Formats: sequence, structure tokens, C-alpha cells
Amino acid sequence: MSVSGDLSRDVTRALIGDAPLVSDHRSDVSYRVERTIGRGGFAYAVLAQRVAPEGSIPVVLKIMRPETVVMDADMVTRLFKKEVVALGRLNERVPPTPFVVRLLDTGVATVRDQGRSVELPWLAIEYVHGGVEGETLSKRVRYSLKNTRFALDPERVAHLLRQLVAALSEIHAAEIIHRDLKPSNVLCCGFGSSEIAKVSDFGIARPTGMASTFGDITLGSPGYIAPEQVHLRAEVGPATDVFSLASIVFFMLTGEKYFDVKSALDGVMAAMQPERRALHTVLTLSPELRERPEACQAIDAVLARATAADPRHRIQSASELGALILPWLASGPGSGKPSQRLVTSVLSARTERAAAREPGAWSWTARQNPGGGRVIVDVAWESDGHCLAATAQSLAFWDGGSWTDITPPPLWPIHMVRRLGAGRFLLSGDGGRLHALVADEASEVLVCPEDQRAISAFSGDLDDLAVMVGVRPDAPPSLFTYCGRHWLRPLPVEAAASVPGLARLDRERWLVTGRTRTGSAFAATFHPLEWRMEPVASPNAPALVCCASQPERGIAIAAGGRYVVRVGPNTKAELEIGNGTHWSACAVDVLGGEWVAGAGCIWFSAGDGAPWHQVWSDAAWAAPFVSIHADADRVVLVTADGGVLEGRLPTGFGGAA
Repeated sequence: MSVSGDLSRDVTRALIGDAPLVSDHRSDVSYRVERTIGRGGFAYAVLAQRVAPEGSIPVVLKIMRPETVVMDADMVTRLFKKEVVALGRLNERVPPTPFVVRLLDTGVATVRDQGRSVELPWLAIEYVHGGVEGETLSKRVRYSLKNTRFALDPERVAHLLRQLVAALSEIHAAEIIHRDLKPSNVLCCGFGSSEIAKVSDFGIARPTGMASTFGDITLGSPGYIAPEQVHLRAEVGPATDVFSLASIVFFMLTGEKYFDVKSALDGVMAAMQPERRALHTVLTLSPELRERPEACQAIDAVLARATAADPRHRIQSASELGALILPWLASGPGSGKPSQRLVTSVLSARTERAAAREPGAWSWTARQNPGGGRVIVDVAWESDGHCLAATAQSLAFWDGGSWTDITPPPLWPIHMVRRLGAGRFLLSGDGGRLHALVADEASEVLVCPEDQRAISAFSGDLDDLAVMVGVRPDAPPSLFTYCGRHWLRPLPVEAAASVPGLARLDRERWLVTGRTRTGSAFAATFHPLEWRMEPVASPNAPALVCCASQPERGIAIAAGGRYVVRVGPNTKAELEIGNGTHWSACAVDVLGGEWVAGAGCIWFSAGDGAPWHQVWSDAAWAAPFVSIHADADRVVLVTADGGVLEGRLPTGFGGAA
């Protein structure tokens, strides 16, 4: 496309309102520019809508700066191609790694200014929804400092470090060196144990072994750039990114730079000194780590090795760095769960955002039109809004823009899919066998002690405490508890004919819902460590087919028929809502908002007894919704026929790349 514009101003102003940008790869796919959300030395990050026949999705366009193109078009072309090649290599498998942003498309926009044409390469990458805490690691650390007075707690750092290690390991395995790893280039989404970190901005990445990339130009960020990049030596390699990762670890733990310098040259001089900053000297270090001086000293020693001025004397791989630091961060099972300080600060945002979350404030967009040929049976969500679905024929992955079938599936039949952790999914097969799907490979992790049963529902943590529903045709369902890597005695649910709903209510209680043998709704709280159940008020519905929870607040909801049952720390309530719709999916978001959905209809409550309101309806969506992913400012729903609907708040665009 071609537009007129003034190159001295923001290029997106010239693009907004003009003809959409068109994909290089599909003539029926275009992009509507909305606004600038970030500016870098070489490019603008621009929010846009990708419009295709199958639906519309938000994306981030990275558009090269006009003045940079005019100054050195060859360098810009190299920058652009390197990012495309790097991201392309890292997103070939299905499901793709969740720890690197996904490349979606490329194209060129032509801007005319004063009679000359300037071609601006652009690439479209996934939009990352940051939520309450922000979309970058730097913003999330600042959020923690502002709202809790401390940087990230050690278990959260361990959770994020595992992901950054996995990302760099894949990047280096693809023979790519990132060379500009820093907190603002790590995008984040999700909360607590569902938090995901994604490495972004590969504009100055290069394949290993390439002698020269940009000539005599120093690229990188002061405080994170390794000395060999400034010296323009050939030693740039995986250890270069290790230097940056170590500096990020210090920032996550303290909220301050490891090398507090203003220029790359100053950073080289600081790295050449033997002295390094010590964790205990920073006041914003979390109390949990400050109380463990031996851990602080051990981490200090690892960071010093990882940032040695000479890359030959440095820790050589991200995995080695992780192996040396992680044991000192994680205090036991359940790492990655949010600290109570953070939970309190995030929940306090509920009052601040109450007005913005009014029912009429949500805008809704079909990301995938309903009526496809898939039959969705079960769904497991990542916090980035992507999901793995078990279908009647196979597995399918929703990458935020389209479904991709995984054929052949790694095992079959599949009775259930659940998220185990970022990039890890739990699959239930025949014979009570549970498999972990990582990348595109599945491996057996556990077998139910009654191998004639199939695991139909799962909730919890296999490394700590987990509850599962085991079913077989000739017996009532049973609740199986896996604690400390051992099976406890199963508890038969004699009154139930089926138990499709299972959600963790708090540390030691689960909400269990379904249908009784007499054809009415069933609900109970299960105390696995005490081997007992307590009945919950069951409405006059044929069944409670789904349930969801927010364990940090000790609340859960269940839905079925026209009824919703809510269980809180000290209260239980049931109510009939809607206009005759039979609820088939429910969710509780991070701010305590409660959601239920059925065929062509969605209702929302702000929680804590707030009234319910219909927020969306469309009779054309005839298939029932089967699953909901809900965040503070964003909700994504999937129908039984593979339709994907997304709701957003106008203030909820907290993502960039």
C-alpha cells in the first residue's frame, strides 16, 4: 500500500485511516492500524487488527522507522530478515514454544513524503495481553516495587527463570544468538502459577558463526549488553546471552540493574572490574530471600561467574545458569505461586477497575467464526489465550489466530486435556495412563492405581497435591488423590452418576460437581487429606456440568441448567440466572469476576454477591460454549464447534512486543 505522510512524525499517524496493510502471503488477510504502543531505536510497535475471512484478532505490527530506512535501507533489510528468520525457526512445531513470541505474517508499507517513496518492512507478531501487572517483565517488577515495596519473591523468580532458560535453550539450539535480552524485551501474561514469560525483539539476533552483522555498529542495551558485543569480537555466542540473563535475574530479585551504567562502554568497564553488586545490599530484596544469607551468597557467586568480562570464563549455557541458581530460589513444591503480598495488591485493583468492568464496557469480536467441522471435547488454556483442545478425531491447537490439527495425535483415545505448566499439557489415555505433552512429544508420567479407569478430570499440582476423577462404565466415579508423589486411598462418589466438574477451592479443598444417580445436580467439597466430602446446596437443575475457581481467594462457582452455585470461604449460595439458557462453561478471573456461558449467551458478575448481567448474546452462535479463559480485561471462549469469541475492555490493551 502507499500513503502520504510526514516522516518526522509517528508513522502510524500516516497509516491510520488509510487502506489496510495487506499480507505478503495471503491476499485475503489485511491489517487495520490502530495506535502506537511502543517505540524503539529501529521500529515502532503498533497495535492492529488482523482481518481474515475466518475472524479478526489483535496483533502487534513491528514497522521499521522511516528515518532509519532512509539512512540505511540495507541495514534495515538485514534487521528485518534476521527477526523473520529467527522467529520462523522457533515457531515451526505444534504446539509452538510459549516462551518466544510467535511470528504471524510479514509485509511492506510504502510511505510517500516530499515526492519520494520509502518502503517500510513490517512483521506481525502475537499480541501479549499483560493484565493487571503489565505486559513486560520490567513493568511487572515495577508493579511489585510500587505495590508491595519489594521486587519479586524467590519462588516467582524461579518460575520465570525456568521459562527464560527454556526460551534461550531453544533459541541457541536453533543456532541463534539474541544479543539484546533485557527486561523490556521479555513479555509477560498470566498471574501466579499461570504466568508466562516470552522472549521478544529479535531485531539484532544473528545466526551463530556469522562474522559480521552490522559492520562497526554497537547494538544492545547498557547494563545488559555483554562486553564482546561492544568490542565487536567474534566471541559472540550463547555465553553472550547468558551475561544478559544473569543481569535479568538480579533485576527480578532486586528491581535494580546489576550494572547501573548509562552507556555500553561504561558497561564494559564495569564488567571488567572484579567487584559485583551483592543481593543483600539492595533494600528491595524480598524478605523471603534476605532471611537466607547462604542463598544470597550462592546466587551472588553464580551471577559473578555468569557475567565474567571474558566470555571464555563465563557460564556457557542458559541451562547451566538455571541449574546453579534454581536450587537456591525454590523452597519446595508449588514454586511459582504468587506471594500473599502480590495477591493482596492485585485484588486491590478490583475496586479501582470496578467502573471499567461494567457489563456494557466489554467489546466482543469473533476470532474464529462458529460452524467449523471440529467437535471440541475438552480444552486446556495457556494464560496467553492459546489452548490445546481434544476433539472427536484428534488434538487441535489454537494459536490465537487459527486452529492447527495435530495429526497423528501422540496418543489415542484422549479422555481429557489439562494444563500442567507453561508449555506442558496433561493428556489422559486408556488404562488410567497420564501423559505429559511437551513440544510435540508425549511421555507417560503417571498411571492410576486402578488401571481399568480413565481419568476424566484433574485439578492441582502433581509435584504437590492433585485430585483426579477416575471413571469406568460399571462403577460410580471415584476421587483419586496424588500427594507427595504417592497415591492416597480413592474415595468413591457413590451418589454421583458423573463428575465432570472439579476445581481447587483453596489449599486443601476441591469443589466437585456433576449429576446424581437420580438425575439431579450434585455438588460437594472434597477434603482429600481428610478423605471426606461435605455436600453443597444443589439447585433444582439436572446437573452441574462445569466449575471454576480462584484458589487465592478461596472461591469457586459451578453451573448447569439455569443455575449457578457459588462457594466462598464461609458462604454457599445458589441462584437462577439467565433467560432460559443452559450453562455449559464458567470461569473466575483474577479480580474475582465470575462468568457463565451457554449457547449464544454470556453473563458476568463482579463477584462477592454482585448482580449478574448479560454481557453478550448472538443467536447465530448455536453451539454451546465449552470452555472460558478469563483475565482481568480479557475473556476468550470456545464453542463445541470450534468458534472462538473474545471480549475486551477498552482499557485492557496491556500488551506489546
